[in-house]
Formats: sequence, structure tokens, C-alpha cells
Amino acid sequence: MKKLILVILASTLLQALPVAAQSTTPTDNFTQAIVDKVVAAYGGDALLLANSIKVIDYNKGPWPGEGETPDIPELWRINEELTIDFAGQRKSLLSYRVPRTTIDLEKWIQQGERTIVYDILHEKYSEQNWATFARLGASLERSSDTLHARRLASLKGELDYAGNDYFRGRLQQKLTYLTDSGERYTYFVDQANGLIHKMLRQHSRAGSLLYVFANHSTDSKVAFARDMNFFVNGELRLTSVHRAIELNPDLETAFQGFDEFTPWGETIDASELTVKAISDGVYQAGSGRALTVFIEQPDHYIAMGSADALAENFAAAKELSQQEKPLNYFVVTHHHNANVRGLDNALALGASLVVAEQHRDTILSHITVTEDDHKIISLPPRAAFKLGGLELFDIATAHSSHYLLAYLPAAKMVLAEDHYVTDLKTTKPRIYHDMVRFADALNDLGIDVETLVDIRGWRRFSMEEFTQWTRDFTPKTCPPGYTICANG
Repeated sequence: MKKLILVILASTLLQALPVAAQSTTPTDNFTQAIVDKVVAAYGGDALLLANSIKVIDYNKGPWPGEGETPDIPELWRINEELTIDFAGQRKSLLSYRVPRTTIDLEKWIQQGERTIVYDILHEKYSEQNWATFARLGASLERSSDTLHARRLASLKGELDYAGNDYFRGRLQQKLTYLTDSGERYTYFVDQANGLIHKMLRQHSRAGSLLYVFANHSTDSKVAFARDMNFFVNGELRLTSVHRAIELNPDLETAFQGFDEFTPWGETIDASELTVKAISDGVYQAGSGRALTVFIEQPDHYIAMGSADALAENFAAAKELSQQEKPLNYFVVTHHHNANVRGLDNALALGASLVVAEQHRDTILSHITVTEDDHKIISLPPRAAFKLGGLELFDIATAHSSHYLLAYLPAAKMVLAEDHYVTDLKTTKPRIYHDMVRFADALNDLGIDVETLVDIRGWRRFSMEEFTQWTRDFTPKTCPPGYTICANG
């Protein structure tokens, strides 16, 4: 009886102490007791000894800076079903996404060193071996309180007790864990029932990532939160629509591929810094998606594309052209995040920014240096504008309501970003409704086009093949038998 009283008193003291004092006197036994409580709340051995699990998460949320207009974010719906075979150390992910005007339905199967992605709507496949067992479905795993509970059980000796806090008026015990990469995870565990109500992930680049779990219930002998809301630096990014869980699901179905599908084809390796002359006096340089096009004029250059590695890309272009001229203009085609990053680099090189009038304020908000008004050239709505040998048209696309399309009459070439990029070397790419609407807007201009370049990639299309592909496009629908997309 005396021992029992001492344990209760010790526990009460730990709760009563200020957070700072508690965090300096944690014990492994006390931390382990919290973990044991969590594991018991989520199913105990039913969770820990499960050979496999299926986590279902359907959600939607805003993508700030990626909307059709700068002031309203794009809303995406993402439905995912992740099957983890713990015994076989393999994963299967069924993913359905609804961005803007199109739909995507893919099945990822990761086994051993190989990961195959099946594009179900187009009956094609490709290998994506970067998606290892650890990486495939990692974002979905981070949004599952049940999988966090299982993970906590394996972190014995690596967790620290960080005091108490409250969630909706209920006392929470905090456990922290520091990963090898330096990320800190903080778990908020309900003192009374052991359920995880919040998980805070502190990321060196993204900042504060908060997962809030609520409306817990039990299915297949394990607990899970039916509601999950995800915040980035206090702003909502995802909210759950439907969540479920299964222990020991049908692995044969989960890991079954599609024998009749054909490969997408060879892809272009863009990992190294490359520079090419893509027409007379027109140069493309960069690596990855950070590619920039430079258009040579009699006494200067015009640039458009990525400003992230602008100085490096510009140096490579001038080395190829053997023409040392200043950069006078940088065209910002639209307002999305990747297009407004690094604009200070363009200003540092002395360039004026050319923007759509509707995007001016948004673009200026991403500039950290003080510049005079003459450094910004705004194009009036739906106007055509000449910049030396380059013509710009403000058009409306599904991607951006005011998009600056660049046209080089001398080369009969259109330069665009993010509307038809592909890394396929030669084969027909996946055609989206966005691409069809771009083709319609281009046709309305009545300009003479032979070649289309998407600055984000190295593949060029002829106007003839682009017209044929978009003309033959038929909208995709959810195939029979797939509940993941049955509701559109």
C-alpha cells in the first residue's frame, strides 16, 4: 500500500511541476509508461504484431500560391490508400488526385529495389525507384496517428518527456523525438486515455507542421482518428474527408500489377547543368526544373523561366553564345510559387521584371530588395506587347487567369511554362484538359507557330503533333470497380 501511495504522489508531482522543471527530470520509466499507454489505446498487440495494415485517407485542402488567381488558392482533393506489408517490407499505394480540370489515378507498387507506377487511366507504367520503402507514402504515414503509435513503440530510449499541455481542455503529456536529419517530433498524448491528439513536426525549411487528430474510433481492433487537419505555420493545408483502417488486408490484390500496360518510354536526364541553343540566339540552361531561357537581342538579353539559379544559368548561356551582354528584362509568366522564387536574382543582375498587371502586387511581395518603379513593367489585361524580337500575350488558361505567353516570330516558336512539360524523350506525353485549353487559347491568337517549348523541360513539340494530341483528347472518368474515385 505504501508503494502505491508513493507512485501516485510522484505522478502527481510530475504533473504539477512547471514544464521547464519537468523536462529536466524525466525518467525512462515514466516516458515508457506513456508509450505503453499509447500502445494500449491503439490496440496493443493487435497493432504491434500485425503483419500488414491498410491506411485509407481521403482529404482536400488549399495550395497557397497555386490558384488560377493570386488571391484564391487552388483546392486539391487527394484520396489515398496505403498498404504496408511489414513482414515482406513492401508497400502498395493507390492514389487518386483531382487538381484543377483533370483527374489522376495511379497505383504504386514498391517491392525490394523496384517501384513501378501504373497510370490506370492511360494504361501506362514507369519505374520510379526513388520511391523506396521508407519514402513511398511517407506523407500519408505522417498523417496517421495509428502508425505514429506503432512507431513510438519502437523508439524506446530515444524519446524525451517534455511536460504537459492542454488540447481542448484535456491534459496532454508531451513526448519529443529528434530524427537523424534534425527534425523534431512532438507528440501530445491524452493523459486519461493515451490517444494522440496532436503531432508537431519542426522542419528546417518548411517550418512548423502540425497534425491535429480527433474523433477517434476503433475498427479492426485498432484505434484511429476519423478527423485529421494539417497546418503549415498555422495555415490549414489539408482536412480529412474520409479515413479508415484495416489490419491484415488482402495483399494479393494490393500488390497485383497490370500485365497489359505498356511503358511510357525513355526519359530525359536533367540532373546535370546543361545549356543548349534551341534556336538562333535563343538559349536554354539549367538543371532539374530550374531551367531558364535567354533570348539574345542586339545589345542585351531577355530571360524567362526559373530565377532560382539565374546567375549560374546566365553564365552558361553566355559561355555558349560567346556574347557578353547585360540582362535587361526578366519575364515573369505568372504568379505561382516556382515562378516568383529568386526574383531578387534578376534584379541583382540589373533586369526589369515584366509582369501581368494583375500579378504585380503578388510578385512585388516576393521581392526583398528595394527597387524603383521603373524596374517593373506591367502589361495591361489581355494586351499584346513587344519586347524587342519577343512578343508577349496576356491569355487566360486553366493554370492562370492572366498568363504571359511568349512568342518569337522569327523562329515561329512559343515559349511557355508548366502547361505541357514532360520528361519523355520521344513518346506521346500524358494529355490533360489544361493542355487542351492552352491549345484553344493559342489557336485564338492566330499566330504562326511551328515549335513549342515548355521552359521547365528539354522536350520540344511541333505544332502539328501538339494540335493532334489535344484534338484527340477525351476526358477521363473513374474506371468500374474503383471505390477510391467512385464519387468523382
